[in-house]
Amino acid sequence: MRVIVALLSMAATASAFGVSRPTFSVSSSTQVYGMPEERTQASLDNEAKANRWKEIRLLSDEDAAAQLSGEELESYNNYHSAIKEDLTKMKEIAGMMLKSLEPPKVKPKGKKQRKRDKWIKDSAIAAARAAAR
Repeated sequence: MRVIVALLSMAATASAFGVSRPTFSVSSSTQVYGMPEERTQASLDNEAKANRWKEIRLLSDEDAAAQLSGEELESYNNYHSAIKEDLTKMKEIAGMMLKSLEPPKVKPKGKKQRKRDKWIKDSAIAAARAAAR
């Protein structure tokens, strides 16, 4: 009887700490743009703009200057200038983090340097005592 109660209590305790399944959704084109039958002209225009931007944003600066004009060129330049600024900021932050992780190492003093420092300190104390008299 005690064994059965002990087994049941262990089973109940283990199930109390069970891990729930994470809920996530995979966005597909039907979730983003809707079903093909329900598409409006605005959603079709948005999809066309999104597809065009996918092509534009991967161009090099020279190719963009040669191929694009007007609003597309302006949006390309704005996007890439913001990206370049962000990259320079992140490089600066990474440099600061590396400096804080690896502080400069001070070379330890040798035996002779410690003796010189002690002699300077003792002579300064002796000079101060002589001046105080």
